[in-house]
Amino acid sequence: MRMPKSLPPAALTLLLATTVLGLGAWYFGPQGPSRFTLEWDEEVQLHDARIINIHIRRSYERQSLLSRWDGLHRATEISFDAGPPIGRFTMSFQAYDVALIEHRDQVWYVGLTRSANAPPTRPGDWQLPFLMLRPDGRMAEPVNAGSLPPEFIKWNVMPATPDPEGVASFHNTQVRLPEKMRHWAVHPRSQGEDVVRLGPKL
Repeated sequence: MRMPKSLPPAALTLLLATTVLGLGAWYFGPQGPSRFTLEWDEEVQLHDARIINIHIRRSYERQSLLSRWDGLHRATEISFDAGPPIGRFTMSFQAYDVALIEHRDQVWYVGLTRSANAPPTRPGDWQLPFLMLRPDGRMAEPVNAGSLPPEFIKWNVMPATPDPEGVASFHNTQVRLPEKMRHWAVHPRSQGEDVVRLGPKL
């Protein structure tokens, strides 16, 4: 009985590299080992009880190759139908998460919260910005919470809490309002958030 010949070193190296790459693709999926994203469609209820559907996509920098969902938040992209004449509105925010989307008097408002561990864009600048999208599609200068309509008293975009792994089950799904609020009640951004999320007017 003849014993099979051993593979040459080059072939063994190629086989090992192919196996490692294959395992990495199976474990991390198509997003790669350094970064990953979590995204879903989410129902958002406005202050006047209207419900809109948004698509939200959060990007993370992976912190450990031993965990698929261990990462630091780096950017958020939102997309939604802003109605005529704007149509579909899409915008990305580096080092910020989106916490509020509101609408009044033909103006859309987008409220941002700073990502964990992200430094201010300018020294001493920790003011959370609220952006305004005008009917002509132009973005107005950011304002602070004191300039918002008084009806806007609560955040309405679900945070990615408690961590990426905790919201991974929502990835590529439709998150309806009841499911969203159940998750949010268990995993708020901070204690007391369910009472007043925007805080007192400045």
